[in-house]
Amino acid sequence: MRVREALPRDAEGLIGLLEAVLGRRLDEEERAQLTRNLLYFLSEKGNALLVLEEGEEILGAASVWVRQGVFDDLPTARVDRLLLAPGQGERAALMLLEQAAALARSVGAGDFEVVADETPLEPSLLTQLGMHALGAYRARIR
Repeated sequence: MRVREALPRDAEGLIGLLEAVLGRRLDEEERAQLTRNLLYFLSEKGNALLVLEEGEEILGAASVWVRQGVFDDLPTARVDRLLLAPGQGERAALMLLEQAAALARSVGAGDFEVVADETPLEPSLLTQLGMHALGAYRARIR
């Protein structure tokens, strides 16, 4: 298994990952929307999508945003989605998060945040990355 940055050609593999996570096939409009979202996400400065692959199969993904805050001296990197195919465990999550943390360090981020609503993480996993909870609040608007 290896982690790398996603490319536009990964759309089909990411659709397969999302279908595996959801346990259902996406319809054509959903597939088209995911492809559009991927292209837009990859075109924006400060965004990265990391994929965990084995051979040609995408087994996991993590989206990373880097932003400069108004009150922050250094940028903040945030993993806001972490998806793993069924059967992938702590090792797969750790591989993605280690690469996300390396990306954060490479851009000089002062903070590294992980929001893992879809994939609950064991606290010990975050400790392995040298992280500890500072508290977070999140609500979906719609």
